[in-house]
Amino acid sequence: MILAMPVESIVQNLGGVILYDPNKNRIIKQYVHDKKWKRVGWRGGKVFGRYMIATDWQDLHYFDLLTWKYEKTFKKKSFNDLHYIEVYKNILYVVNTGLDAIETFKNPMNPEFKEVIYLFKKNRRLFKNRDVSIKERYNDKVKVKPHSAHPNCIDFNKGKIFVNCFGKEQRYNTGEVIELGSGKRCITKNFDCHDGIFYKNDFYLTRTRYASILRFKDFANANLPVKKCDRTYKIGKKGWWRGMVIHADVVYVFASDGYRKKKTTARMGIVSLKTGQTSSKKLPSIDGVYWDTIYQPNLYEA
Repeated sequence: MILAMPVESIVQNLGGVILYDPNKNRIIKQYVHDKKWKRVGWRGGKVFGRYMIATDWQDLHYFDLLTWKYEKTFKKKSFNDLHYIEVYKNILYVVNTGLDAIETFKNPMNPEFKEVIYLFKKNRRLFKNRDVSIKERYNDKVKVKPHSAHPNCIDFNKGKIFVNCFGKEQRYNTGEVIELGSGKRCITKNFDCHDGIFYKNDFYLTRTRYASILRFKDFANANLPVKKCDRTYKIGKKGWWRGMVIHADVVYVFASDGYRKKKTTARMGIVSLKTGQTSSKKLPSIDGVYWDTIYQPNLYEA
């Protein structure tokens, strides 16, 4: 099994893509982006055909995984603190954390704006309203914190769209999971939860500061909202745990260490869903590059 991952070095101000074998803890191939911007780390990203569509703080980048070359960048004035992206039914969903919104685009390879979905407008009982009439580039001119929702991760199940929101008004760090169509709260008060993804019928959340994974069994068929998980998997190593993929009943999840402001690589946690066993290891460093932050790993078949 191989993972294709957009990667960031906060300390070295670098971004790029790696192909990574998590079972051998080996970087198979590495691309380092040579553009010089204020913050160049590649963060969220989705494998789409032969391409990786990746985000940095305020742009989308297109990287050809077969030729192993960067091709182009897509810019939009509203992009601010981009996190995860997904493609569903040929629609590109961009999690615009700074705007408290999901922006959608037709034609993922050549994006055509479709709509912006503000989390605070989906459920006014949960999220405060914001002034969204600003014309300048949000990231350069306007600070929109504290965020109402701080959406991080998006996933799909049975035609519904689920968004994990790290903070309600950014004070409680609630880990609310919102169904985007209705604005309903599906999971509530799971503090510090960052990523939420489906595996089979179950739903899994990363709990950032607590080095743990929460499982909500048969979530796809549960009565909502669900207030408590049925199992917690403890990884046992400190870090900021986010960036999760599940394959063959094994969870692979990553912890960012770059906030400590020194050259160090991210940590990977492995959780067996069959046995409950957990382990962790540091990613290797090659060619003097220390990838300290990983947001969105992808299963990849060349």
